[in-house]
Amino acid sequence: MAGLSPEQIDHYRDRGYVVVPRVLDDDAIERFRRRAREIALGDLPAEASNRRVLDIEYAKRLRPMPDDPEHAIWKIMNPDRFDAVFREALRIPAVLDAVESLLGPDLLAFLLMFIYKPPGLEGSVHPFHQDALYFPFTPQDLCCGVWIPLDPVSEANGTLSIVPGSHTSEVCAHEVLDGINFGALAARGIEGNEVMHARAIPLELPPGDCLLFDTRLFHRSGGNSTSGHRRVITLHMASARCVPTGAQFSEFGFTSVRGQTFEGCLRPVAEPDLKLQTRLI
Repeated sequence: MAGLSPEQIDHYRDRGYVVVPRVLDDDAIERFRRRAREIALGDLPAEASNRRVLDIEYAKRLRPMPDDPEHAIWKIMNPDRFDAVFREALRIPAVLDAVESLLGPDLLAFLLMFIYKPPGLEGSVHPFHQDALYFPFTPQDLCCGVWIPLDPVSEANGTLSIVPGSHTSEVCAHEVLDGINFGALAARGIEGNEVMHARAIPLELPPGDCLLFDTRLFHRSGGNSTSGHRRVITLHMASARCVPTGAQFSEFGFTSVRGQTFEGCLRPVAEPDLKLQTRLI
């Protein structure tokens, strides 16, 4: 196992994030891009069709559908449930090695998403938020986000902006704001806060690099003012030693990807539903 260096681990502990270079090669990047396009154009099981989620601008018919249907997609939810190529995204060796350095040897992957920023949608913003809000298990120290761009990302096309060191904050109240995509919440008092926006760092990363971040880290993404794609693989990893603190969303679909699982802790979902679920289990 290569894993992270001591310096990288310290950076993650101190600042709440670390960038791991080149976890995907060019062939893997192109394979994920190609398969995502096929899914966007309709190559998926009928019972999984609502896992292709349109951006709110198109879902609410606020603008005409683009000639290319892929340019209207916001995200593909948990494509690993119906697609062999995307199941590979749960077990990228360099990612597992890096995450093991942070969370230990027993790992669960969950909530895989392929997320777009449609070209020319400058208003497609995901406000500042903390992912830990969504996750009713503990400790959050043993959970992290994984964010892998498949295109060069910058502020112009809606990269992730992070607030270094903000992972030491408690999880704050979140709220729904007008004009943002379904299910995307905003941290109350953070989105629009001049100090937090000034502290934020917009990441500039090449395709295939990987951001690992603490689930309490404040982060956001802006819109895409360019004519090109901004495509990202994102998922979360948790230690199999994490303990549930309440009902779980069926969409998490925990998958054991390394090591073992434990009684009384988070458990893998043997056959997660293909239909998009929003209920608690």
